[in-house]
Amino acid sequence: MIFACPIDKTNINDNLECEKGHRFNLIDDGIYDFLLKDVKTDRLLERIVPIYENIWAPLGILITSGKTYSFLLSEIANFIEGEVIIDVGTGTGKIFDFLRCSTCVGIDVSIRFLKYLKRKRSKVVAVRGDANNLPLKSGIADGVSSTLVLHMLSNPSFAIKEINRVLKPNGRCSVIVLGNVNSTMAKILSRWWNVSLRHYDYYVNLFLENSLKVVERKELGPWEIIKCVKIS
Repeated sequence: MIFACPIDKTNINDNLECEKGHRFNLIDDGIYDFLLKDVKTDRLLERIVPIYENIWAPLGILITSGKTYSFLLSEIANFIEGEVIIDVGTGTGKIFDFLRCSTCVGIDVSIRFLKYLKRKRSKVVAVRGDANNLPLKSGIADGVSSTLVLHMLSNPSFAIKEINRVLKPNGRCSVIVLGNVNSTMAKILSRWWNVSLRHYDYYVNLFLENSLKVVERKELGPWEIIKCVKIS
C-alpha cells in the first residue's frame, strides 16, 4: 500500500484505515478519496472536463506558447521515468499517455476530472487528495510531475515541500508554471485566473529550500518548465 494518512501520516491498510483509526473511502469508478468533504474547485474547469484534453488545453497551450500540448507533456514525462510516478493536479491524467511507470498515481481535488481519468486510463491509480498534504508515504516516488498547477495555489511552498517528501533520494520532479513575469500573456493569464504572477526565481528558491536542485529550465511564452533532482 502506497498510501499514508493525510491527517497523521501513519500507514493505511487495505481497508483504507490508518493506524490511528481515520477511515477513508473508495468511491465512484475506483477513486481513492482522502478528502472526505466538499472542496471548492474552479467552476469553469469543472464545466469543460469533457473537452479539456482534446480542445481546451491544446488550444490554450498553442496560442500562448506556440507549442503543442503533447510537446509540453512529453517534455515533462521524458525527465521523470521510473517505477512509481505521481502526477499532482493530474486533471484528466493525459500525461500518463507519455509516462512509463509501473505504479502511476494521479492526484486531484476534482471528482469529475478523476472520473474522466478512470474511464480513459483505467490502470492509473486515481486519488482525490490535496497537493498541500499528499496522502502518500514518504520516499516512495521515483518521479513527480505537476503541470499548470503550482501557480494556482495560494502558497506553493506547501506543495513543493510535499513533492520533496514523497520523492526518493535522487528522485526527479518536473513542473510547468506560469512564471515569466516579462510576458504580456502571463500577465493576462494571471488576471484571467486571478492568481499571483510569481517570478521564476521564486519557484527556484522554493525548490532549493526543499533540497530540490533545478537542473534544467525552459521558457515557453508565459510558461516555465522546471526540472529538479532531490539532492538529499
